[in-house]
Amino acid sequence: MDLNEITITPEQSSALVRIFERHVRDSHDLTFRNLGFLDWIDRDVIALHYDDCLLAVVPGMHIGIERDGYAHT
Repeated sequence: MDLNEITITPEQSSALVRIFERHVRDSHDLTFRNLGFLDWIDRDVIALHYDDCLLAVVPGMHIGIERDGYAHT
């Protein structure tokens, strides 16, 4: 599902920024090296249609982000 098809909550937005800064921004993983925030969102964050959760791909794992901003692997 495209991120444009759901409403991202402020809590999910904050979680995305936090996850990017912690796992992606300074990553040494070749797949994520020098990747900007918006490019990461476009390429590696998807919306799950059944409960409006987000799924973010980061080096070595996938992180689910609930509507209340709770993030878990």
